[in-house]
Amino acid sequence: MTKTYFNDAIIGNSSMLVCLTRNGELTRLFWPHIDYPQHFDKMATGIFYTGHKNSTSWFYEDNWHHSQYYVEDTNILKTVCEDNGKGLRVEQTDFVLKDKDVMVRRYIIENIGANEVDLGFVQYSSTVSTTPELRSTLFDFNVDALIHYRHNYYISISSDSEVLQFQLGNNAFDSARYTELNGYDCIGMMKDGAMSFNIGKIAPGDKKSFNLYICASHTLKGVKQLVRLCRQMNVDEEYEKTRKYWVDFLKNSRSLSTGDKNIDDLYKRSILVFKLMADEQTGGLLASAEIDEGFTRCGRYAYCWGRDAAFITSALDAAGLTEAVDQFYRWAVMTQDDDGSWQQRYHMDGNLAPSWGLQVDETGTLIWGMLKHYEVTGNIDFLKSMWDSIKKGVEFLTRFIDNDTGLPAPSYDLWEERVGEHTYSSAAVYGGIKAGAEAARILGASREIVEKWEKAASDMKASIEKNLWRDEAGRFIRSVRTKLNPWGSEHSPYTTIIKVNEKGYFRDVTLEDWTIDVSLLGVSIPFGVFDIKDERVRKTVEAIERALTSHPVGGIKRYENDNYIGGNPWVLATLWVALYYIETKEYDKAKDYFKWAAKSCTALGLLPEQVSKDNGEPCWVIPLTWSHAMYVLVLSGLKEAGAL
Repeated sequence: MTKTYFNDAIIGNSSMLVCLTRNGELTRLFWPHIDYPQHFDKMATGIFYTGHKNSTSWFYEDNWHHSQYYVEDTNILKTVCEDNGKGLRVEQTDFVLKDKDVMVRRYIIENIGANEVDLGFVQYSSTVSTTPELRSTLFDFNVDALIHYRHNYYISISSDSEVLQFQLGNNAFDSARYTELNGYDCIGMMKDGAMSFNIGKIAPGDKKSFNLYICASHTLKGVKQLVRLCRQMNVDEEYEKTRKYWVDFLKNSRSLSTGDKNIDDLYKRSILVFKLMADEQTGGLLASAEIDEGFTRCGRYAYCWGRDAAFITSALDAAGLTEAVDQFYRWAVMTQDDDGSWQQRYHMDGNLAPSWGLQVDETGTLIWGMLKHYEVTGNIDFLKSMWDSIKKGVEFLTRFIDNDTGLPAPSYDLWEERVGEHTYSSAAVYGGIKAGAEAARILGASREIVEKWEKAASDMKASIEKNLWRDEAGRFIRSVRTKLNPWGSEHSPYTTIIKVNEKGYFRDVTLEDWTIDVSLLGVSIPFGVFDIKDERVRKTVEAIERALTSHPVGGIKRYENDNYIGGNPWVLATLWVALYYIETKEYDKAKDYFKWAAKSCTALGLLPEQVSKDNGEPCWVIPLTWSHAMYVLVLSGLKEAGAL
């Protein structure tokens, strides 16, 4: 089934990542890594009236009025469901234990009506698999739990209350709705199952609680052990331990207060998002929890890009979370290819993710990020541990050159849409080579290496000036030798033929792409090819603002005629311009963009990738880690400048 594109809320423990809707419905659960695999096709919980057939009411349904919030300073989510017609109020609390792969769903069911009710609780769940015929489900009578399983993955659903009825497959969802489950089979090759429990009678004004546990293990014995543990544990104590963990996590990060509660809360929420998006086992940084498993509207998001990650690690450093940055760059060293490059994107376990082309900016950006992290921490041992990786990466970048232009050879741009020799990619390569030269100097490498890399960086800067600046436009252009029509011949008459690989294949490319793109800022922010005061940078920013400001809602689009998800303004693009104005000390302009971005967050304080160009509402990918990173970087810059 096609799942919702919106993860309205996320919780987890950095090994288990759970996505929920604004109605409290669990839609995705990733484990043992936060990107893979995803285990749930559907999960529904609800109540029924004991003795009444066809009386099930699922909590996510529209007859319930929903409100939702995070417990302050935590990744614990509360969803309140009220149905005045039924006279019921249900408070659902979702959290994941920090030290065990267990999700707790606590329900407090209150009778707000005038009459006594006799209730049961019902749960339905269906799993996913790339090999559907191998999805299996069992009911274990010894631990009183429903267990979904496939090779190496066991997901149990249980409670500390006794199961009343259960059913495996055989139209279990409709049976659950009808409130009569037929537990004839206790194991089989079916994807779904349901269970019911007795809540009992609730007098007007009274409450009853009910706990549901979702456990994950690689073995049947392991998951059953977790089920037994859950039955014995004190849920109130576990809730308090989890709450305290998140509160302490925030306290151990950099404190940053402006006096504006909305701004300060969004800063804290960003830090909490960073922790959920950092894989506990490997340190990989997730761009976002997956939203489009079927590739119906995009190329998917549940991967790690070096492009995003270097901005994210800068934000982590700004927030005082330097250990997470250490772990990420150890992960980056592990994923680096033998030739010194990094590919487009990776799974959290370090394996290569589905990709469609090299983005050379990622290699430059990761090397640049390694040096930036050293500059924050001053940890020479970290830089030493990175040296072999830096050396391989810089040597790759100095080889990956188009001899005709002096720019990096054709590769995909940062938006992953077109192959060419791009201004942003060239700036990132410059930044990587320059950072490598500085690392070599700090670590006492040979003078020959330092001078060789310094010259390579200088040559790259000269090539950018020569090929990508246009006096007649008063700005940089986006690309040269670029493939604007990937499926056939270029539409422009201004083309040339280039060799695309060492096997002798050739393609036609457009000589120049003059599209205004926010990534042109890369020549100064963050890679510093040209000084922030350089008139060419200023004119390029003016062109960006003229062409890319989205009217009437404000914010900055990625580039002219962008049609991805309708061509909306992006949070990160808007904050990128704010970073420029912080550097030029034009703080009022920076604050205008910053406040626009802050207002674009959801009710739960999560920043999207885009907001609608029509109404300013979040409209794609929630949350995007890169958006939160740019928010932290801009807030930190404004705070340090005394502008907030």
